[in-house]
Amino acid sequence: MNSKTKGRLMLLAIVLFFALPAVVAKTVLTNHWYQSGVTNKGVLIEPRITLSSLGLGTSTQDKLWRVGYVVPKQCDEQCQQHIYMLMQSHTALGKEQGRVEPVLLIEPESDIQSVEHISVEKLAVNQAFIAAIESSEIVIVDPLGQLVMHYPKTDPSQLVMQSKSVLADLRKLLKLSRVG
Repeated sequence: MNSKTKGRLMLLAIVLFFALPAVVAKTVLTNHWYQSGVTNKGVLIEPRITLSSLGLGTSTQDKLWRVGYVVPKQCDEQCQQHIYMLMQSHTALGKEQGRVEPVLLIEPESDIQSVEHISVEKLAVNQAFIAAIESSEIVIVDPLGQLVMHYPKTDPSQLVMQSKSVLADLRKLLKLSRVG
């Protein structure tokens, strides 16, 4: 083999060495062979929605994270269990519980009589909020008023798992947060 052929083979080897990984990566991504590492268990709310953009203010001056439960039209046993699990999740935060406030989100049609005895903040929501977040859902709101994540309505058998998911996501958010 002459030196000209050796040079061409070396150039081809160098080009392949740098181009092949890019081609393989592009192929993997376009064919959806790669599953990204999502660690959150709730559903991220996109596009960005804030309480103020929905026409809602907050009654507290403290800049706290909020975990809210949207009270349905009829607060039955399942609703009461959701509220209980919300309160238990708040307690389970331990030393971080001072940074988080549980909130009951009251729709115009919500069953207010069933939740009057519960000593947490109750925030009245409007139709714009109802269009973004459904009844019987749990929602996490950051200290700046942005809706971050929501957890769809679940059946009673999945309630404990959902509560653990909310707690895990909330701990991650508190760990990474520079506000609240």
